[in-house]
Amino acid sequence: MRCSWPLALSLCWTLGWSGVSLPAWAQGVEQQASLAWADAYVAALERQTDVVITQEPLSATLTRLELAQWLTEFFGYIPNPNQVQEIRDLEPNTPDYWTAQAVLQAGAMRLYEGNEFRPQGDITHLEALAILVRALQLPAPTQADIERWMALYTDAADVPEVGRAFVAMAGEAGLLVNVPDPARLQPNRVLRRAEGAVLLHQALVYRGQLPPLPPPVAQLRPSPAPVAETVQPEIFQTRITPEEGSVPAGGTLTIEAQATPNGRATVDIGGVVQGLPMQEVQPGYYRAVYSLSPQDSALSPDISIQLTLNGVSTRVQRRLPQLALGNVAPPPVESVFPPPAPLPQPSPAPLTAAGNRYPRIEAIRLDPQRDLVEGDILTIAIWGESGGIAQFDLGNLALNQPMREVRPNHYEGTYVVAPTHQANNPTLRIVLTKDGLSQEHREIFPFSIDGSRGTRSTIQPVSAPVATGLPQIFSVTTNSTNLRMGEILKVTMRGDPGGRAAFRIVGVTPEVEMREVAPGLYETQQQLPFNMQPVNNGIIEVILQRGGQKTTQTSPSPITIAP
Repeated sequence: MRCSWPLALSLCWTLGWSGVSLPAWAQGVEQQASLAWADAYVAALERQTDVVITQEPLSATLTRLELAQWLTEFFGYIPNPNQVQEIRDLEPNTPDYWTAQAVLQAGAMRLYEGNEFRPQGDITHLEALAILVRALQLPAPTQADIERWMALYTDAADVPEVGRAFVAMAGEAGLLVNVPDPARLQPNRVLRRAEGAVLLHQALVYRGQLPPLPPPVAQLRPSPAPVAETVQPEIFQTRITPEEGSVPAGGTLTIEAQATPNGRATVDIGGVVQGLPMQEVQPGYYRAVYSLSPQDSALSPDISIQLTLNGVSTRVQRRLPQLALGNVAPPPVESVFPPPAPLPQPSPAPLTAAGNRYPRIEAIRLDPQRDLVEGDILTIAIWGESGGIAQFDLGNLALNQPMREVRPNHYEGTYVVAPTHQANNPTLRIVLTKDGLSQEHREIFPFSIDGSRGTRSTIQPVSAPVATGLPQIFSVTTNSTNLRMGEILKVTMRGDPGGRAAFRIVGVTPEVEMREVAPGLYETQQQLPFNMQPVNNGIIEVILQRGGQKTTQTSPSPITIAP
């Protein structure tokens, strides 16, 4: 059967694969005798979750149900009880049934004819690639891309026409790890659990959830397509590990970037090192690791990444206000507020047997020291008594925001300007609590906040053409459905990229902005105010707006927030 792209992902998949079983001779093509090469991939997965992959033999056949369980665990799929599909070979309302519903609703897996999920059915290499390609929502390749990838493999003739696009997309995402012969794809090979874990690991690397591992055998990749000299290389996302705390001499700092492939990338780390080369460990994934020498030291360093392609360069820069490199101490600081008002002193109180007294706030500092616009990140630092709990309010824009003690006596908290935030000289309130006693400090914020103007962060997700019609929301998840006031609520939504997203607890909170941290992935983390009203089986609603149109969807599980 021959199908044209782009119908391959829908029509041809249903007609060509769902109802046809592969011949027995095709299901056992040259299984590798040893799977020791996959151990590092399996170990990396197990470090990320409570799932223990090694509890069953890695040489056992991977079933459709187990792959579905892995996807729900690592991709965070949650089924919507209002969008269930009929499954005839799974008992309703069982854990396996809801696992299957989760991957079906996410569009990663499909039912066979007769609405069968076939939970114990096996999976071929090509089927697994197709499932992960859909799970990652990869862009469709051009016909030229398909031909470039298929030309690499000696067994390309074994790939049906409908599967060729899946191979190209999987290759571009780094999913292909062919061992022992990188020139043999073996699309009809039935996967064992270890091989399925390798594919899952590579998918998480593509999502930025795991660092890449060097393949045991060098993999094939087609020569890059010609790039016009006028093309501006792009840096889409960066990650620095660690982003806060202290890195002593002998410790390492890891800098990673997702960017235009086949470029030359370097990184500057404050005044520590300049022009450190970054290695393209995977197409479009650059990485550098720097080990600090005894002479290296920097407080709140600037990290600058430069990418050059065909003589054209792009540079992005991030400041890490909560990071200290080497043996450094916090510099002496004074309040930026002119003139600093005297701190209110508590009334004398009798000392208890334990010697309790009010904690002191010695100094404060803001960064940046200017008017703020949408997307700006304000860092509020205080120096005070160690071992306490600190939080701040900024007018009515940020309430009870937590501050972390990043170093002894040094607390920091951050505030991000949302598009709806506006205020002129709001009141900044900082509270430091220790041993049940609190010190409060209030001052007028000496700058204005206007979220209606300005540009978003320099490092943006990959841009995508704005589609017509209503934007689509694919899934809504939260970190917990039972929280207490003061705890962190994290809301994640997957939908069409390039939109404006927000969430609200219906009837309880106003809309809260969500940021697009990756193409089509919107997230926000909010500390629940201590003085908010309790919520019993509340409804979380997310909103996605794009091109003047809006879509809403509710979380599949109700949320309860107790005092």
